[in-house]
Amino acid sequence: MHTVGQSESVAPPVKAEAEQGADDESASPAAPSSRPGALVNDTGFRPAEHGFSFPNYGDDIPATNLTPAEMQRLFGDVVCARGSGSDCALSPVAKQWMEQVNGAMSGGHCEGMAALSLLMFDGRVNPADFGGARAGDLKIQENEPLQREIAYWWTTQAVPSVANHVIKGAPTDILAVLKQADFSTESYTIGIYKPDMSGGHAITPFGVKDAGNGLFIVQVYDNNYPGQERELLIDVNENSWVYEASINPQVESELYSGDAGTQTLELTPTSARLTQAPCDFCEARAEGAKLAAPSQQTVEVFLDGEGRLLITDDAGRRLGYVDGRIVNEIPGAQVLPWRMGVNINAPEPRYVLPASANITVTIDGSHLSESTATDLFFFAPGFAIGIEQIDLQPGRADSVNFYPRDEVLIYETDSDQSPYLVVALENRGKTQKADYYFEVQGAQMQGGGVIGIGLDSRSGNLVILADRLTSDGSFNFVMNRVTDEEDEEFYAEDIRLKAGAQVFIDFADWQKDKPEGLYFGVDLNGDDVIDEEYSVDSAK
Repeated sequence: MHTVGQSESVAPPVKAEAEQGADDESASPAAPSSRPGALVNDTGFRPAEHGFSFPNYGDDIPATNLTPAEMQRLFGDVVCARGSGSDCALSPVAKQWMEQVNGAMSGGHCEGMAALSLLMFDGRVNPADFGGARAGDLKIQENEPLQREIAYWWTTQAVPSVANHVIKGAPTDILAVLKQADFSTESYTIGIYKPDMSGGHAITPFGVKDAGNGLFIVQVYDNNYPGQERELLIDVNENSWVYEASINPQVESELYSGDAGTQTLELTPTSARLTQAPCDFCEARAEGAKLAAPSQQTVEVFLDGEGRLLITDDAGRRLGYVDGRIVNEIPGAQVLPWRMGVNINAPEPRYVLPASANITVTIDGSHLSESTATDLFFFAPGFAIGIEQIDLQPGRADSVNFYPRDEVLIYETDSDQSPYLVVALENRGKTQKADYYFEVQGAQMQGGGVIGIGLDSRSGNLVILADRLTSDGSFNFVMNRVTDEEDEEFYAEDIRLKAGAQVFIDFADWQKDKPEGLYFGVDLNGDDVIDEEYSVDSAK
């Protein structure tokens, strides 16, 4: 671990005069002033020295993102099925969450670069651990420790405990914080968005200048422009802001702007990132488990793809995109856009909402010009459930019903699909002493139809709901069983899936070394009576 202990927030040290450039007025902290042209506030950070010398990157370079060690560092041992630290073997739910987050980083690492450059400047993270005296000395190529460190701090934006400390408001509210901030005790990154909350980008403020006539310049390090000092302009008279940004200096820039109504300019305090995060998708593994799931249970919704989501609860309240704009009518729900900065067309925000409500999710492809592969995942305390490899068509909309208390997902489409239904389960503290991961691969839905998957985690059954499927098909089945000693895998191909049936898979009684195989029970007509029974042996 390359930072100070994360159980408490530590104030940054005051810079020595020589390092701050005490003889250079432009490089030393200045007392607040209201004179036009005056420097109002200054951290002493300079992009050429304290920013990274390489530009923001996505999946355009080979890079390692989160590993189990970073997950354990962020959430504690509660995410480990066994082991700890570099020896942590993640629970299937934690592993699925890590994969979703790592996938999002393909759009850019700006949040991690903005936050880590500040932490190195403040002295909380030592650049020497990654190969140089300052951030500006470091190289990203073939530097796995630095890649993982950037990924770790990028991921802090993905935990609600950090999002709850983000400072939102009108541009003048943001300006007031930056003008009055004591940067020896707190520093900030800036999040900027387009009016529809797409194109999220993170930049690092290091100074404020009064430009006169109600105009203020916020000096920033933009990791898309290594070594350059750039400017975000705030107009107090209009209560508006503007910033010109690009994915890199070789690509034509776009103008970001907003006002008091858009709420598209925000600050994340560094102190919010420094404490270990509660694990919203975990359940306590044992009495006294450190930082398990919070008492306020939530569901987190991830979309990986180019569709847009609209979530509706039982009362008809909406969360997501309506006519190209984000709405949030569900009490207690949050919209958490990604800040990545390489992919200007950022993916769908994450949505966090209370786990008490059943929801319907519409995956809208009306804005698409071509079909796109789409995955949708729900994370609730102790389990994750999702649908992968949806072929989302232009002009079409598929729907998913999620019942968190019943641990059931129902997918409906009117197009040909062969999706994967995926479930990850933390079951160690219940009747079984193992965690599980399941895939129902390629369930055939010719002409569309309705298919679902559900858990009965107490009795140890996985249920495939084909009672509203329009045609017979087949699927492959994968099961991983994670114990304190090892991971065990079951795999079978071409299992029949009859339209109108419910298939019960007794995962709790399966044991790798016993000859009975995996039990399947089939209710052919929905009368809660098993009409067919058979066992399947693993193909591996």
